[in-house]
Amino acid sequence: MSNFQELQGEKSTWTLATDEKLFDKLKFMQENVVGSAHLIHNSMSELTRAINAAHTTLYNSINAFNALNFNKFLENVSHQLNKNAIGNR
Repeated sequence: MSNFQELQGEKSTWTLATDEKLFDKLKFMQENVVGSAHLIHNSMSELTRAINAAHTTLYNSINAFNALNFNKFLENVSHQLNKNAIGNR
């Protein structure tokens, strides 16, 4: 489909055929806009899923780090208690 300048040149001799050309151009433009909107919507949905997956991975990593940190804390406390118990004998 060509641009609308072609139709502007025919405005002095507008006919039913010209109306039909205009309708066809508008219909084509509508289909392009709707198709582009669907593409953008699908891309945004994929991006949202990817961001949510990254968010989950990050928080899983943080939780794993916190679990390691807590285990290390317990090991240090246990070691300190054992050291104190042996020293008090």
